[in-house]
Amino acid sequence: MVDQGSHRLALFGVARSLVIGVAIAATAAILSAGLVESFRIRHQEKRITVTGSATRRIRSDLIVWRATVRSQNPQLTEAYKKLAADVPTLVEFIKARGMTEQQVTVSAASITEVHPRTQEGIEQEALIAAYVAHQDVEVESADIAKVEQISREVTQLLDRGVYVQSSPPLYVYTKLAPLKIQMLAEASKDARLRAEQIAVNTNSALGKLITGRMGVMQVNQKFATDVSAEGNNDKSTLEKDVMAVVTAEFEVR
Repeated sequence: MVDQGSHRLALFGVARSLVIGVAIAATAAILSAGLVESFRIRHQEKRITVTGSATRRIRSDLIVWRATVRSQNPQLTEAYKKLAADVPTLVEFIKARGMTEQQVTVSAASITEVHPRTQEGIEQEALIAAYVAHQDVEVESADIAKVEQISREVTQLLDRGVYVQSSPPLYVYTKLAPLKIQMLAEASKDARLRAEQIAVNTNSALGKLITGRMGVMQVNQKFATDVSAEGNNDKSTLEKDVMAVVTAEFEVR
């Protein structure tokens, strides 16, 4: 039979060896992690992130203006008949002031029903009090001043019994695509100049470009600096301010 005392000593030796082994492994892992972290600290890559921008004042080169002719009558046919007479009157008014056939677009006519209401304000959908016929006439031209004048003078047709509603003109810049390329180049140059200045002030040397991200273009009313994730595209004003933004990350030595 095996001596019980010897057996206990043997088990104790094995347990002690296991504990020592685990301790050595843990110590090695800690030292290894420390060496890795030390390596990372000593060899940490220095970077600088800057945002460059470029702004340009532009003037719209195209105007789009829309006027709506309306006619209301208890009889559907009469509403359409009046509309059919008034729309050509508007078109002739526009052409007489210098617009060509190609610059004028007439949309399809549409109809809206007017329902009477009770004294409590509830709409009676089963009854029709009148029909409203309406049709849009749109003008698109590079002669901005002339179309602006037409949009102001069109209310003269009210004296002739033509009910016309003038919408605010839309001002469009048609050369925005090539302008974006130029301005992104300017914004990138501005980003590098900013990064170089920061590097000089911190006694560092600017290295290579690591990453560069182009932001969306912002087209705002002049003197405005609004920013949106989708990009602004103002069409309400003749003159606009365009802003391009570039975020760049450089290596610093």
